[in-house]
Formats: sequence, C-alpha cells, structure tokens
Amino acid sequence: MRRISALAVSALLVAGVLAAVAWNLAGPEPRRVTGVIGSEKADFFADPEVAERFADLGYTVEVRTRGSRAIARSDLDGADFGFPSSDPSAEAFQREHGTDREYRPFYSPMVVLGHRPVAEALREAGAATEEDDGTWTLDMAAYLHLTRDRTRWRDLPGGGYDGAGRGELLIRTTDPRTSNSAAMYLAVVSYLLNGEEVVQEPPGGEAGEHIARLFLAQGAPPESSKQPFDQYAALGAGHTPLLWAYEAQYAGARGPGGAEGAEEGGAGGLPDGAVVMYPAPTTVSNHTVLPLTAAGDEVGRLLTEDPELQRLAAGHGFRTSDADRFTAAARDAGRPVRAQVGDVVNAPAYEVVEGMITRLEQAYADGGLPEPADERGDPRDGGAAPARPPGAPPARPDPTTESA
Repeated sequence: MRRISALAVSALLVAGVLAAVAWNLAGPEPRRVTGVIGSEKADFFADPEVAERFADLGYTVEVRTRGSRAIARSDLDGADFGFPSSDPSAEAFQREHGTDREYRPFYSPMVVLGHRPVAEALREAGAATEEDDGTWTLDMAAYLHLTRDRTRWRDLPGGGYDGAGRGELLIRTTDPRTSNSAAMYLAVVSYLLNGEEVVQEPPGGEAGEHIARLFLAQGAPPESSKQPFDQYAALGAGHTPLLWAYEAQYAGARGPGGAEGAEEGGAGGLPDGAVVMYPAPTTVSNHTVLPLTAAGDEVGRLLTEDPELQRLAAGHGFRTSDADRFTAAARDAGRPVRAQVGDVVNAPAYEVVEGMITRLEQAYADGGLPEPADERGDPRDGGAAPARPPGAPPARPDPTTESA
C-alpha cells in the first residue's frame, strides 16, 4: 500500500514538474494594450510579424483608427495611448488629456503620388522635374499658380493630360476637418500664399478664398488617408491624377496594384506607371505615441527602441532614426525614394491650424457639403467616434479594433 502511495506521489510530482516546464515555455499571457491611431498606421499594426514581436515582448496591442484631429479632441474610451500623426495634433492631445510623455518612433514626409503621363504633363507646364534617383519634384508655387487660374488637365501646354477629361487640375486630399494629411497640405499651401512665411493667423481675403477652393473644388472628401490611396491604386490616373499622401503609403505599399489589389483587400500595391513627387516645399508628419497609462508608455518605448519593431516600421515605409534602414527597405521593395528630404516647412501652431480648419468647416457648410464622418459618429473611418469639446460627456465605446 505504501508502495502505491509513493508511486502516486511520484506521479504527481512529475506531473507538477511537467506543468511548470510547460508554463515556463509558454510564458505568461500577453498583456492587452489598446490604442487609437491614424489610419495610415493600420497596416503596420495589422502585420502578423508586428503582432508576433509584440507578443514576444509580452503584449497584445489592439488599435482602432480615427483622424488625427479627432484623436486629439475625442474621449478615447479607456485607451492606453493615442498615436496621432502631427505635431499640432500631439500638442492638442497633451492639452486635452493633461499628459506630457511622448515617443516619436518614426516619421513620414508628405508626398504627392501621381502617374507618369500626369507627371510629364506637369513637366511640360514647368511645374515638375524628374530627378536622377527616379523621384520627381513638384513645384508647389507653380501648382498654386495653375490652380489660381482654375486650369484643367487638358489645357496644360503640349496637350496636357486628357485622361482626366474635363477635370480641374487639383491635388486630391482627405478631409481637413478630421484628417492630419489634409492639415499638412493646408500647412504647405498657407505658407506659400503667405509670402513663404509660416502663418501666424488664419489667412483671409484672396488667400483664404484660394485655400477654401482647393478643398471645396474636390467635392465631398474622404475621411481617412487609406480610402483615397486605395482608389489611387485601383482606379488609375483618370480618377486620381494626383494624391497628397504620406511617403510611407508609397514606400510601404505591398502586393499587386490596380483593380486586382483592390479586390484582394488592404492597401494593395501601386498602379502601373506610379510616380512619387516630393513637393517643394513639403512638410513632415511626426507620428507621436502619447501614453495615457503605464502600459501605453511601454508600447511607445518599445516602438522607439526595439530594433525588430523599428525594422518592421521601415518595411512599412516609415523613416526611423536609422536612415539607412529605411532606404534599404524601400530599395528592396523597388520604390525609388529620396535619401534626404530638404525644403521642409514647419506646420503652424495648433491654434492657427484650428482657426484655418474652422473657416473650412464653415466653407463646407456654406457649400452644402455633409459634415465629416467623425462629426456624425459614422464608423466608416475604422470606427470613428464623434469629436467632443472639452467637458462634454464621453462617447460610446468604439467596437472596431485591429490587433497587433
């Protein structure tokens, strides 16, 4: 009987050791962390390699997307961090949420995506130049001169570009009322229309009217940067001759372009004959992690310091502290990029940007265009929730998430 008892005890001890070994091998359950991000970073967080690396580091990161302006102004429903895409939005976020910690793991210059026949038509008009590295330069002052005269694509010198039919020569943007990329465009055009000086107050008069028309002439704008990029890739030059975009959207594009890429879902690749044009001047989007909890702080630190996450960010087209890592990743993907981006202007102060956007909101309303999705609580922009003024009650939780 004692022998049977001893065997039973031994079996239990062995089972306990095996269970301990299995637990040690499996490790503790990853800690769940949630964030609210700009849609231009959605593909990065949805990447299985990114999710696997975070899991190795002990975290499951779930994100939902909103426009950067909405991230700054909205209740984040218990999220651990915000991740907007510009300095003014980050400044507004810190004011709204009473935080001062920040991480800047990567950044992206703003570019204009086009098509070779479009770029060649602009070259004939004296507004674009092809560079030796395979990229193009877009003279933004010359572009604004053409838009002031409401030039149509077919009316450019040398026959122009007739693929856009009767369309007016315009760069397509997102909605400035919600999206950071449009606010970056606003920063550049306001600088040029202000005698090449960063504006200290919202432009009025002829400059203000010109700015408003650059946006309103596009019609109802898309709420996020992902939607117009997908249409640029899928529908070609006739639909989107020029698109204001993050360089990362171009450098990190994967898979087939055109309609095939659109049917497969995701951002897809680039259309045949795609070109990247660096505006002169341009501005830079600093993607800033703003922690609200200790877990959010750790995610910001890991995104900034972990070599593997930095490598994966470069693979998605973002520039990191290691310039060679980005250029190597772009080269491996077959994307001509500019090794260094000069002729960069700063964005205006947050209050000035808000003032310009407020005027555009009124211009949209006067033109009979609908309110943006974020203002209506429409979930089309990755589950966007209504922006709220300080002191307003919190919005309902946002169910739309993606895990990393």
